[in-house]
Amino acid sequence: MDDNTTNDVDKDVYNDVCNDVYMAGRDAPEGSPAHRLYLWIEGLHEFMTRLYDQFTYEEWEHDYTARSLPELEEALLDFCSLDDGSDGNAMYIESAAAYLGETLLEEAGGRWDWDESAGTDGLPVVCPDPVLGLAPVAPLLVVGQALDDASGQVFATVVRLLRKAVRDRQREHPEWWPRRVPTPWVRYGTILTACNTPRRWKDARMLDYLKWWSEEAGGRARWDFAPASLDTLQALLRENFPTVEDYDRAAHEPFWTMAAWYVGQYVVENKKALWQYREVNPGAPPGTWYAEDCYWAGSIFVSQRLRYDGHAEHPWVMLREAVAGVPLREVVDRFPDPVPRGESTRGTTWPEALWVLARPEHFRTPPLPPGTEEELAELAATDDLAGPDWYDNHRLNTWLAARRDAFAAWATAAGGGTAEWDFSPASLDRLEALVRGRFASYEEMVAAHGDPFLVGAAWYFGEVQVRECGAVWRWRPRPSEDPHDTYDVPMVEGPEAAPDEDDDEEYDDPEDDHLHISDPAGELRALHLRGPDKRLRDTLAAYA
Repeated sequence: MDDNTTNDVDKDVYNDVCNDVYMAGRDAPEGSPAHRLYLWIEGLHEFMTRLYDQFTYEEWEHDYTARSLPELEEALLDFCSLDDGSDGNAMYIESAAAYLGETLLEEAGGRWDWDESAGTDGLPVVCPDPVLGLAPVAPLLVVGQALDDASGQVFATVVRLLRKAVRDRQREHPEWWPRRVPTPWVRYGTILTACNTPRRWKDARMLDYLKWWSEEAGGRARWDFAPASLDTLQALLRENFPTVEDYDRAAHEPFWTMAAWYVGQYVVENKKALWQYREVNPGAPPGTWYAEDCYWAGSIFVSQRLRYDGHAEHPWVMLREAVAGVPLREVVDRFPDPVPRGESTRGTTWPEALWVLARPEHFRTPPLPPGTEEELAELAATDDLAGPDWYDNHRLNTWLAARRDAFAAWATAAGGGTAEWDFSPASLDRLEALVRGRFASYEEMVAAHGDPFLVGAAWYFGEVQVRECGAVWRWRPRPSEDPHDTYDVPMVEGPEAAPDEDDDEEYDDPEDDHLHISDPAGELRALHLRGPDKRLRDTLAAYA
C-alpha cells in the first residue's frame, strides 16, 4: 500500500477515531486518564519521527513488524549503555516504547488506553483485541525490563506471547484476525514524509547558498554562521523593509526564503537544533496537532527536539520579529545554548524524566508472565518472528485441508469419482464442460461464488496447475477489510523462471522473469466472458 499520500479512507479512519476513544479526551479535565491518553496519542507521531530520523540508521525498516523488535532492542541497549547527561536516553526510551506498542497492536489488535494503576501515576498501555482475553501491556515497563535484563530477548518474548494467543484462537476460527483501532498519523508514509521533507528542503537551500545567495547578499565571507552575521542580516532586513507589512509581502520571494534558511541554519549550527516538518493531516479536527490550523503544521521550522527544554521557531517569523524591532540576536538566544560536554541540560534529564512515570522499582517488576527457561525456549522455537507467509499460513492451510477432505465427495457428485478426476490436463476439458453445463452466465456464477461445487471445482483447477506446472497455492494471511475485494481469494502462483546461463544480463527483459498468477475461481467464471475458443487448458500453456 502506498502510504505517502492521505486518501479518503485515511480521513474516514481518522474521523472515526476522533469521534471515539482517542480524541474524546481532548476536552477532558487536564490530568485525567482520558486527557493523558489524548496527549499520548497526539505525541506518537513526534516519537515515531524522532525514532526514524534521529535514533535509527538509514536502512531501518519502520514497518511495525515483530521481526524488527530484536534489532530495536539491541539498538536500545547500545544507545542507553552510556548516560551523557543529555535527554537522549529518555527520548529514545519514549520512542522505543511507542514503536513497541504500535507493533503489539499490529500483532494482537486492540487499542491504546491509559492505566491509572500502572507505573507511579498511570501509563499508556496496549489493550489487545478483547476476544483474546489478555491483560494490558505497558510498553514503557517492557522497555524498562529490557534495560534491566540486558538479555536482548524481552521485546521478542512479549510479541511471541501475543502471537501465540492469536494462533491459538485461529485454530478454532481460521478466518478470524485481531482488529485494532487505527492510531492516527503514525503510518510509515507519514513518518517518511515528515522526515524527508525537511531534509530535501535544507539540502536544496544549501545548494542555493553555495551557488548564488551568499554572493548576492554581499559575499560568502559575510555569511559564515558567526554571531556577527546576525547583525549583518538584521541590517539587511531593516534596510529593505521599513515595516512588517512590507516584509510580509516579500517573505516568500526566493532571496528572503534563503535569508530565512540562513537564520534557521545558524540555529542548527550554533544551537544544535534540527530542521523539522509536520505534515498537515486533512482529516484532523481543528485544534489538534496536525490540523490545518496548527501553528507548526504544513511548513518547515527549526527545533531543539532532542532536549526537553528546547525551543522551536519558524525562521521567517524570526526575520519578521527583527523587522519589527526585536534584535535578531535576542530572537536567536531564545534557543538555549548547547550543553557543554559532561553537563546536564536545564530540563529534566534521564533517568529522572521517566521516574515520574515509572520509578526504578516499577522497571524491576517484570511485566511478562513468569516462565521457565524451557517454556521460553519452546516459545522461541515455534515462532521466528517472521511475518505471515502468503504460501504457508493458517488461513490457507485450513482451506486446503478442507478441500482435500471434501475432494472424494466432490468427485463422486461431479461424476466418475476420483478415478476420473485424476488432475491431468485432459480432465480440464471435462471440468470446463461441467461448469458450462451447470451455469448459464457469468452473473449466475458470481451469485453462486460460495457454492460447494464451484469451490471444489476452483480447487481442482488450481491443483492441476500445482501438479502439472509446479505452481504453489497462495492466499493473503489476513482477510481483507474490504468485503468486495475480489483479490482476497486462494490463488496459484507459478515458479520463477530459472536463469539462462547463455543470456546476456545487460539485455535481460524483466517481463521474462515474471511469475504467473492464476485465480482459479475467476478463471472458471471467465469461461462465459471469453467464448468457446478459450479453454481452461490454455492456462497451463502460460507456465511455459
